[in-house]
Amino acid sequence: MSKTLTNLDALRFAIHGVAAPFFCGGTHDPAQIIRFVFKDKSQFEVVRAKDNYEQQNLLKPLLDHCRPAPFGDGKKTRYDRLVRDALQLKAAERGGFSIKGFDPESGGILAEIQRELVPHDPKPITAELDSVNVYTGGGHFAPHKDTPRGNDMLGTLVVCLPSRFSHGQLLVSHRGVIQEFDWASAISKQDSPNQLHWAAFFGDVNHQIKSVWSGARVTLSYLLRRGGNGAPMRPNKKVNLAPQIQEAWQTLLADKEFLPKGGTLGYPCCHLYHQDARFQTEQSPIDRGTATRLKGRDHLVAATALEAGLEVDFVPYMFENCADETWLLERFPTSKEKSRLRCRMDPSDLEEAFPILASSEDGGFDVTWMDEPPSSDETMRQSADDHDPQLPAAALVHSCEYSATGYFGNEGGEVDLYTYAALHVRIPKLGKGLRAMAKKSTTPTAKVKRSTGKGKGKAKRE
Repeated sequence: MSKTLTNLDALRFAIHGVAAPFFCGGTHDPAQIIRFVFKDKSQFEVVRAKDNYEQQNLLKPLLDHCRPAPFGDGKKTRYDRLVRDALQLKAAERGGFSIKGFDPESGGILAEIQRELVPHDPKPITAELDSVNVYTGGGHFAPHKDTPRGNDMLGTLVVCLPSRFSHGQLLVSHRGVIQEFDWASAISKQDSPNQLHWAAFFGDVNHQIKSVWSGARVTLSYLLRRGGNGAPMRPNKKVNLAPQIQEAWQTLLADKEFLPKGGTLGYPCCHLYHQDARFQTEQSPIDRGTATRLKGRDHLVAATALEAGLEVDFVPYMFENCADETWLLERFPTSKEKSRLRCRMDPSDLEEAFPILASSEDGGFDVTWMDEPPSSDETMRQSADDHDPQLPAAALVHSCEYSATGYFGNEGGEVDLYTYAALHVRIPKLGKGLRAMAKKSTTPTAKVKRSTGKGKGKAKRE
């Protein structure tokens, strides 16, 4: 094998060299103390106490309105203090509440989240108040993902109120990168007694709350939703699509040794995506509008490929741990189709139950993979020791419903489940279309052959 860097490698390195945040956070100083307004019209303020013990006593009126918080186990909503030990009050349910003195939009928080997480989306995101969650001594929540709720759900915003507690850090992790939010220490030291702390992250990102030692950790939880289907409410400013990536695409297209007869270049998505009505019909190529639905690095790959004039498809994959086989799906499975899944299924049963286009065992996908492709081989999956946040988000179709601890979500979900996906970039034949206009490549490269998708489906290089 040649030691010379290939143009495909150069493209991959350029893509991985651009930051793609999966979380953001900050502080906010409200003009007034935040007030809970309950259905009985009574009001309550969360005020920082002099110590942790007094804090829990001051919160008694709020605690009296709360009930034990559940968690989602697949489609079921369960209660188990070994998994989640907290109190909760839902904003929309009977006995719920509203908030006075704060909203994420007027506080400028939503604008900051949009700048950090989805700067490419011209439609402003919205925040829907979901619940207040209180963790007292011993309270915690095991690692989990957010339960998808609606096809416009983007992620979660957590706002920590100025209530004293110790420990109880929020840990947000994605592909081995971990961010810790130590709000307990910040609240105890802050000069402004009413200052709020917040964090936002994509819904498919794992997060957990470490055990609270004392006091009371009080947070508001908001569902972050994408803008509607109407016209953009702000100018669609041209986003910097990383000139080095666009240059790498042009160099690759000019490479006479890269897919001279044309073909498909596959990119395994870094994020998981939940099914919705858009994914339950026959797939059509992504355009600049639909590409805004992609998250982080996935959007960057699609957007730069489109900018280069290439066609891009967003396609689901499925693989099963018993059969050692990978399947390319025509579309994302519907909830009815996923309900047919059992712990173990014969490959023929899977192929009958799902809209499968191709299998790794019967001719493959005819895809050249930019990164390692989907596979049922355990060596392809990320271990606890891996620390590359941009490795493919490979997960069994069964496991996409659950977190690494065996639990999934903050409540049960009947319809929406996270599913693995990949981008297929169509490469034209050398000398035709874009490749007739591409600049001449001056970078020496090693020859790259297309993967057949058989077995582990790795791209072949000479």
